[in-house]
Amino acid sequence: MSKQMKLADLTPGARAAVEQKAITGGWDGRSLVKLLGELERWDNMAEERKARAKRVFLAGVIGSVAGFFLMFVVSAVMEEFLWGLPLFLAPLGVLFAGIKMKKAARAIDLPNELRVSLRPVLRQLSQDLHPEEKIKVTLNLAGIDENKCAGKKDLPIWGRNRRVTQSTYEEELCSLRMPLTDGGEAVLRMENTFVKVERSYTSTRGKSKSKTKWKKLSTVTAMLVPAVRINWEAGRGGPAAKRDFEKLSFVEKNGVMAARLDRYYKFKAADEAPGAAVPGTEIVAMFVRLAAMRPQAAGGAR
Repeated sequence: MSKQMKLADLTPGARAAVEQKAITGGWDGRSLVKLLGELERWDNMAEERKARAKRVFLAGVIGSVAGFFLMFVVSAVMEEFLWGLPLFLAPLGVLFAGIKMKKAARAIDLPNELRVSLRPVLRQLSQDLHPEEKIKVTLNLAGIDENKCAGKKDLPIWGRNRRVTQSTYEEELCSLRMPLTDGGEAVLRMENTFVKVERSYTSTRGKSKSKTKWKKLSTVTAMLVPAVRINWEAGRGGPAAKRDFEKLSFVEKNGVMAARLDRYYKFKAADEAPGAAVPGTEIVAMFVRLAAMRPQAAGGAR
């Protein structure tokens, strides 16, 4: 059913988000979770279309290679080149159809953080959000734009490499300022840096080849801003995560001392930018750790 979704099937808010590739302004928690749920279904549809386009593309590649050789075989047998030509042109058409489908699917795709990271966080924190105050949202749904390169440089050449270039792309994904029932505020920020390394080299057989590798460096910032000045107790936060680098700090914010936790993730992929995202459960755990550092946490208060 999700494959048949069209823009006309979406609510006005979701349709605007897809068309503008952004969500901004003030939202109450329930409405925002509902909107993200609708966009999650849209994104799942886009993922299905991307997977289908990939299958069509691969079928076109395999068919084109096989058809190229069969074209000459059939032409030689029939002693007429035109008899074998359709065997190559047909799969070639499938190949171009796959490319077109892939571009169309990418055009409507949304960042995976929307369904993997943000919606689970909002659902988990919903009981702690102030019901009468708005969440301030700045959410970028455009994804990576390879036409906007933040920096490009040539890397040192080694071995059989002829050229190695590195391109960097920046993505400010989101900023959420969530008012809490105790009068404080929870802040979530997410940023991505994409690094593409393109390598041109000569194979052992003397052929020119190329490879592309991607890295996605994600930074997640969780911050708790209390309603009044308190003395944070960092020792209650537990040990740092072992598999990810992180930084705990205390910063002045709105006249009080806020607790801030930055965590850094790295994802890798070949040929195209990684779609992996930070699980929402890990982001919730970051807020739980910060909440445990409050003095009242020892007495069982929320």
